[in-house]
Amino acid sequence: MNAIAFEGRIIFLSQDPDAVTRQLDGADLSLEEARPLRNDISTDEITPIPVLVYYDSELGRHAHVGFETGGKQPIGTDSLLNGGFSVIVGGNRYGKGSSREHSPQAELYAGVKLIIAESFERLYRQNCDNLGLFTSTDFGLIDRIRAGEEIPVDDLVRAAGGEDPARRRAARLRAGNREERAPRAGRSGRHDRAKDDCGKDRRAPCGRRRRAGLGPDHRHGRLRAAGLALFP
Repeated sequence: MNAIAFEGRIIFLSQDPDAVTRQLDGADLSLEEARPLRNDISTDEITPIPVLVYYDSELGRHAHVGFETGGKQPIGTDSLLNGGFSVIVGGNRYGKGSSREHSPQAELYAGVKLIIAESFERLYRQNCDNLGLFTSTDFGLIDRIRAGEEIPVDDLVRAAGGEDPARRRAARLRAGNREERAPRAGRSGRHDRAKDDCGKDRRAPCGRRRRAGLGPDHRHGRLRAAGLALFP
């Protein structure tokens, strides 16, 4: 799969709360009708602190419930999920604030596949890359998506400034192209073993560590053995 169809609707996060409400009620606005777009949409708005207690598909019900514009919060629980939106469009510095993976994860669970904005905060965008949510600054994609065009993955990655081969390969994998594989390093098609200054392999724990349940990260293993690990 080298192209993606965005079959859902597009929502513009406008500075006008009534424009946002009209879209949630079923109206499909044009970009010009929705302008000006909200700038500085923060991760605290996408997933407010009370929402962080969720970690599964429940997150999708609460995506953007903290979004505020014109003194109002027009997006309620289930609004994005029930609206059938696959694309969100915002202004500058989309995803500012604290770095929390809950935010792009909530958008994904709400059915969103692509965020288009004039600019993004770096950490938010990295979280999107890690989770498989596409981001772009190419507003020309809006008309193409509404015309029903399948967007090539290369176009999405290029629009995100992704000329880096590794990033493009990762994007293709997220799109379902199983033939894209990272090249193996070292001789005989095997990765070179990572070694410390003493020449010991860092990746494979010694037998005593493994039997003690310490694993490769023996510091975390000691905490787990003492019943102090944050994640059992």
